Amino acid sequence: MVKKHYSLNFQCSECGKQYPKWQGQCFGCSKWDSIIENQSTDETFLDFTNIEINESSLIDLSNVKKSDVDKDSFIIDWPELNRAIGGNLVSGAIVLLAGMPGVGKSTLLMQLCSKLSDLGETVYLCGEESINQVTKKFDRLNLESSKIKLFDGMNLNEIGKLLSELKPKSIFVDSIQSVYDPNTQGAPGSVTQIVNCTKKLIILCKKLDILCVMSGHVTKTGDVAGPRVLEHMVDVVLQLEYLNNRQERVLTPIKNRFGPTFDIGLFSMNSNGFNDISDPSSLMIDEYNPTGVGSILVPIPNGQRLFFYEIQSLVAKSFNNYPKKIAEGIDSNRLLILTSVLSKIANISVDNHDVIVNVMKGQTIKNVNSDFGICLSVLSSLYNVGFEKNTMAIGEIALTGEIRNPSNLDRILKEGVRLGIKKAYIGRLNDREIISSEDLEIISFNDIKSVSTTLFK
Repeated sequence: MVKKHYSLNFQCSECGKQYPKWQGQCFGCSKWDSIIENQSTDETFLDFTNIEINESSLIDLSNVKKSDVDKDSFIIDWPELNRAIGGNLVSGAIVLLAGMPGVGKSTLLMQLCSKLSDLGETVYLCGEESINQVTKKFDRLNLESSKIKLFDGMNLNEIGKLLSELKPKSIFVDSIQSVYDPNTQGAPGSVTQIVNCTKKLIILCKKLDILCVMSGHVTKTGDVAGPRVLEHMVDVVLQLEYLNNRQERVLTPIKNRFGPTFDIGLFSMNSNGFNDISDPSSLMIDEYNPTGVGSILVPIPNGQRLFFYEIQSLVAKSFNNYPKKIAEGIDSNRLLILTSVLSKIANISVDNHDVIVNVMKGQTIKNVNSDFGICLSVLSSLYNVGFEKNTMAIGEIALTGEIRNPSNLDRILKEGVRLGIKKAYIGRLNDREIISSEDLEIISFNDIKSVSTTLFK
């Protein structure tokens, strides 16, 4: 008999990075006190002679019927949700829905649970609310619940027995931080409990072909609470966030093993739950009503749709020794770069001015194609010259002052025409870009210096 040799190593509970010895900080995720001792077997010294393999688990790919694969898909009648998840959900898939407290995770789970109950029996685990509270919420949302079973036990052994006997089509866990394994040390919600409970749920649901949708909390920074490895274990990660300071919500796919992650779902939330927003750009433009200088619209593609953001700037002479540059909704470093380009290339200095740039409705823009709109907004406030209501600007500004158009400029302009945009400021057009429209006045600029000498004489 060959003796098994064990080697001690250390692993980060957040990102899974391994180390030969313990240290305080993980170099992979920069977390402190996240490295734990782990015992692993050195497979070099394992004896495989007495190990038997179940031949039934070895399947020829050519013998797998396409019909057997397709029948396990869930087609949901919910356009915005389908947009976020890539079209469908699969039996045995593990879906993690993350979001801040109060954003509406439980409401979204209940609505999805009601829709999936039409396809088969569904179990809803009430971990954070009592059965009476969940029942009242289903009634308030006017959701169909004839095929939904409620269970308030968070013991993993009880959950496993329930699923093995009932074998439902889907299970909803609200939330994974509430589930605990009595055979695992640590309180519910601890790193060890979350990892072990999720791992056992994954094994059980994939064995029984049960779709599992679980909710999870996020930290102050917006990351999924718990170990980083949790996101790697599940099949689909969806993040529910506030779109702005009002009732709109955005569902963003972070990971999806069964579909794309380039599109998002938009919803409005009221007493009836989540309702689809099919045309968000039209909603934003209808509410856009500039009353002064320093305001302009910026179109930013997100997935297959176009979002219009209102950028406002306030430039005022500063009486402080160190004038402030304040950015709300955009990267503050990006604002410093753009003001430096204005100073160096266009000879427009705002060094003795306070510059405040804000993206309205509490929204955030991370796309560099908003550069041109930000500069025009700043110059508008500086020179006290406003723009017309139906005006937009798009383009990235290089350090040389050059204004570069996005690759999908033609689609952006066509969408702007559909929404009533009358004038568009864009970057330099090359010989291959021939864009014309009878309903849209297109004004192109080579660089930011020509903008200052043309629009703000």
